[in-house]
Amino acid sequence: MIKAILFDLGDTLISEESVGDEHMPNAKLEKVPHTDAVLKRLRGKYKLAVVTNTSTSKENDIKLALRKVGLEDYFDAVVTSVDIGHEKPDGEIFCEALARLRVKPTEAVMIGNRIKTDILGANRLGIISVLFKWNDRYPEEIGSPLEKPTYTIGSLERLPRILSDLERENENSRNRFKVSKQ
Repeated sequence: MIKAILFDLGDTLISEESVGDEHMPNAKLEKVPHTDAVLKRLRGKYKLAVVTNTSTSKENDIKLALRKVGLEDYFDAVVTSVDIGHEKPDGEIFCEALARLRVKPTEAVMIGNRIKTDILGANRLGIISVLFKWNDRYPEEIGSPLEKPTYTIGSLERLPRILSDLERENENSRNRFKVSKQ
């Protein structure tokens, strides 16, 4: 059963173009298309977290940036590499987010735009991975089976449908298990 959704920040929730070289809270930030509508649908049904690699921004900086674009209230946790001392794909940053949300890796989905960080890190822990490619900023290629995302989407609008399909699959599996036990 999916209980938590982990989101990368740059080019997943907030356009990296809008940040540029500015310190995150000082930048003129723009949300990725459909962010509000999707987060509204997910909030309350799932625990939500931001898991992001940053060069200088700490949790409070990211919260300020999220507040600036009206997204702060959607998230139960914000975990940055600067605060944790580990960058994605290192499992420590994901484990910190999972611990804060009190969920297991198999109960989480990670959405991100980078194969080498978001997807690889999630897959190593058994977190369902969703590669979000709404632009061509990172033309990475899959280099190993661990870098293969569970799903790939071009719009955040597709995410609720994927989660719904996963829930249906889980329900069908539980029902098959119940029938086989009888």
